[in-house]
Amino acid sequence: MSQQKFASNVVEKCLTFGGPEERQLLVNEMLGSTDENEPLQAMMKDPFGNYVVQKVLETCDDQSLELILSRIKVHLNALKKYTYGKHIVSRVEKLITAGERRIGFSVSFSS
Repeated sequence: MSQQKFASNVVEKCLTFGGPEERQLLVNEMLGSTDENEPLQAMMKDPFGNYVVQKVLETCDDQSLELILSRIKVHLNALKKYTYGKHIVSRVEKLITAGERRIGFSVSFSS
């Protein structure tokens, strides 16, 4: 899912200009059908997929944001080891420090 340059661009545009229902469909697809979140994990480490994850963090509603952040939190330390995963860690840190704590999400960034 969106792990090619132009596919990534298309999905980002869908997130930006799509309605709430379309965004929710994309979020559900990213999270996958099991607790392992395989699509999300792969996208966070991918050169193009990580941009889609960042765009989701920008555009989704608070309920989806809380869910996605809780799924990302499990992988934060591992993501720091990947070039493109570091972008996601940085984005999550910015969300936290920018006052997104209103959704009740807390993260420990110790290694």
